[in-house]
Amino acid sequence: MSTPTPPPPFATVEDYEARAGVRLVEPQRSQVEAYLDDASALMRRHIPAGFTPDPATTKAIAVAVVRRVMANPGGYRQRSIGQYSETLGENGGLYLTEDEIDMLQPEDNADPDADGAYTLGMRDEGLPGWHPDPCDWQPLGWTRGRL
Repeated sequence: MSTPTPPPPFATVEDYEARAGVRLVEPQRSQVEAYLDDASALMRRHIPAGFTPDPATTKAIAVAVVRRVMANPGGYRQRSIGQYSETLGENGGLYLTEDEIDMLQPEDNADPDADGAYTLGMRDEGLPGWHPDPCDWQPLGWTRGRL
């Protein structure tokens, strides 16, 4: 029995290098490749079924996630050395910001591929004892447009 092939990451090591302005060598190259796989898996958890986000957006988010983790691999929030103090990412490590999660969602419910919830009102006026909704009550003999 074979295991299914995982989908490719949203960005490549070359995409990372171009945006970070670096040329990676081993072992950093393999590390970035693994982080791109991890970032893509994390992103897929936030993409609704049936929706395909813009490929340029998913590439940008994947690279941003990996750049954060590469800049702060220990997940430190703040560090100080003498009088120098630095505050790093929200929680360090591999994570998506709220804005990035929003970018992985459909823009609105008008998107035909968007998942959406709706309600249908059902009624059977043929059942014995059925009465119209009291909010729609009208006196006997009354017709619309006539008082």
